[in-house]
Amino acid sequence: MNVMDKASNRITHPLDPLSAAEIEAAVALVRAAEFATATLKFETVELHYPTKSFIRGWKKGQDFPRRAFVCCYDVSTGDVFECLLDLRAGLLESHKTVPGARPAVMVDEIIACAENVAQHPDFIAAMKKRGITDLTNIQVDPFSAGNFGFEDEKDVRVVHCWVFWRNSEHDNGYAHPVEGLNVLYDLNREEVIQVLDRTPDVIPVPMAEHNYSVRFDEIAKDIRDDLKAIDIRQPDGPSFTVDGREVGWLNWRFHVEFTAREGLVLNDLRFVHEGRERPVLYRASIAEMVVPYGDPSYGHYRKNAFDVGEYGIGRLANSLTLGCDCRGHIHYFDGLVVDTAGQPMPIENAICMHEEDDGMLWKHTDYMTMDVETRRSRRLVISSIATVGNYEYGFFWNLYLDGTIELDVKLTGIMNTGGLNSVSGEKYGGHVAPGVVAPNHLHLFCARLDSAIDGDANSAVEVNVIQPPMGPENPNGNAFYAEETVLTSEKAARRRRNAETERYWKLINPGSANGMGKPVGYKLMAPSMVRTFHHPETLLAKRAAFTANHVWVTPHDPEQRYPAGDYVNQSRGDDGIGVWTEADRPLENTDIVLWHTFGIVHLPRLEDWPVQPRVHCGFSLMADGFFDRNPTLDMPPSTDGGPA
Repeated sequence: MNVMDKASNRITHPLDPLSAAEIEAAVALVRAAEFATATLKFETVELHYPTKSFIRGWKKGQDFPRRAFVCCYDVSTGDVFECLLDLRAGLLESHKTVPGARPAVMVDEIIACAENVAQHPDFIAAMKKRGITDLTNIQVDPFSAGNFGFEDEKDVRVVHCWVFWRNSEHDNGYAHPVEGLNVLYDLNREEVIQVLDRTPDVIPVPMAEHNYSVRFDEIAKDIRDDLKAIDIRQPDGPSFTVDGREVGWLNWRFHVEFTAREGLVLNDLRFVHEGRERPVLYRASIAEMVVPYGDPSYGHYRKNAFDVGEYGIGRLANSLTLGCDCRGHIHYFDGLVVDTAGQPMPIENAICMHEEDDGMLWKHTDYMTMDVETRRSRRLVISSIATVGNYEYGFFWNLYLDGTIELDVKLTGIMNTGGLNSVSGEKYGGHVAPGVVAPNHLHLFCARLDSAIDGDANSAVEVNVIQPPMGPENPNGNAFYAEETVLTSEKAARRRRNAETERYWKLINPGSANGMGKPVGYKLMAPSMVRTFHHPETLLAKRAAFTANHVWVTPHDPEQRYPAGDYVNQSRGDDGIGVWTEADRPLENTDIVLWHTFGIVHLPRLEDWPVQPRVHCGFSLMADGFFDRNPTLDMPPSTDGGPA
């Protein structure tokens, strides 16, 4: 049984995203400004956050400010402007030009690029050379161009396009890569700069079809009919309550936000314990990601998309479907972004929230009495899914009864492909179909976790398991202990995994003690730490400096929200976490942010083709001394019929 509820669009909380009316008012104020021209476009129109101190002191029912941040750009001059507006007063408070900045690649620009490239005479000639004259089903994928120090791209806002063929409208284009053909395109001028035909000899376009949709007979005829229905029922309704974007679920209280850049954001996560609301995180989001590819041939080296900063995960979010993307008693939250004209673009059902059974919570059989005590676990799932070109990314934030916060990132979709060529052959990728190679690549995410363990004055601690040498302290060779080191400054907090010492990290509050007199805390469980494979002297390493370490810690700064910098598109790496942490600011007993880099190394398999089964990566924050004992002792005994 699937049931759908919808969140109200009322503005009831100071962290609620801007409404459509507020976006329109902000755009009108900017268009009326002296610097505005007819060639002005909009990248971002979003809430400018009130201060933490205001949020901490705000009580429901009290008034609150509504300010907006606007990033806009003039395509005739290349100038980028940042504006702050007071929407209540109808006032443009300030604006400034951001030298050297390039806005993100916008959805309507991607569509226009694909259409314009297909009509360019040099492109038509390059396709004709490959025996393709009817371009009705041509697929052009504009890809963020990155930065490789090319002088002719220094002052131009460009994308680097990849080309695929489709035998029919719904055919899988990634089965037919047009190898060696790329197009450099100017987004601001909306024109082709250069058609790049890189191969000395024409590489034939693979024409065999590899599809996955039931619209194709070869798939439909094999659809199995032996699946029995699984019916998810909550006859008494869900255990959560929703007021606007504020959610209460059992012991949890939090606020749900959606931004064009980060997509799903959780604010002000608190756990109700022994009659008081205890803060855990002030804000949790995926603040950046990068997908660097490992094929050195032709133009493939340019594939290193920063999907958050260069496109915006929120802009590319799916409208989720009841019964397909989410099952059970579902509550949806809509998203709202803007196009380049500044028009509000709603994304219906951008966020899904529901409860899931999670199996055993705890159990024990007393062997003396044979008394059995069992409790079942459940979790609250808040999720959003984005389609970024060929890939789908599902971000599933899971809250648990014992206070655990988990992020499960699910990756699916279609691998980006190229044609088999003599330069790379099968060495740097998986030969998944005759003539079709999926290059090796990584998916690297960076979570921004604004710590608030029992308040904002926190510290970060590294824990290593130490094995003393054989001797008086360890006479039988079995002893080991946990050694804790407080990370006192930003440079000291640039940390990487160490499997030899089972290294992990904690967030603690030195001013809040548990029942044993120790600081309350949460530990980072980080099973998805992987290394990078780009050399440190490359521009990519500078632009993606957040990938150099698995953990970073910085003092909270409202201006430092994105680990690869505010303007990632064609950036040079002169902004972001690698630069900020050179200041080596102190971290102890203060308002801090933990940044965690995680992901997967994808060496393509045949089983990933033609559409990739879901794979996982992620992390969790688990209470470590935050409670004095198991906080789930109040769960009712489990029975076949339900929770009690």
